[in-house]
Amino acid sequence: MSTKVLMDVDEYLHTSFDGPDCEYLDGEVVERNIGELEHGDVQGALTHLLRELRRKLGIRVAPEVRIRISSTRYRIPDISVWRDDNIGARIPTVPPFLAVEILSPEDRMNRMLLKIKEYLAIGVEFVWLIDPQDKTATIFSRENPAGAAADVLKTSNPDIELPLSAAFDLDAH
Repeated sequence: MSTKVLMDVDEYLHTSFDGPDCEYLDGEVVERNIGELEHGDVQGALTHLLRELRRKLGIRVAPEVRIRISSTRYRIPDISVWRDDNIGARIPTVPPFLAVEILSPEDRMNRMLLKIKEYLAIGVEFVWLIDPQDKTATIFSRENPAGAAADVLKTSNPDIELPLSAAFDLDAH
């Protein structure tokens, strides 16, 4: 059982953690599940595919960046995508229009759904939830907060369409 680590938000924002960055939830530093190989492969593939669209769409893609949910809550999507580079410095002040979460075997769906609800509440328009083990995806949006299974990962404004299979094709990148 892990020990709770408590700190104030300013200390959190100026702390680097050993290993992957931690989320901050109402005064508590919360470790994120570290992805295994499949998680890393999907994260790398999707980051690469999305970055290839930068010139065409003008998007900014960043893996594992702290996102402000409220003054006492910070989350870290596996991948965040903004419409342009005007998002602030160090910690973005603009929510991404797309957040990508890739499940790790230890992730619990009730916790993931809370994260997705928080993303949508701050203005994230699309959330792609990828399950590398089952090779499935669910797209959540403001129009469909309950989510829908998808074989094509999509957004609008800008229009992004990536076949889900591309996230698992190691030879294509």
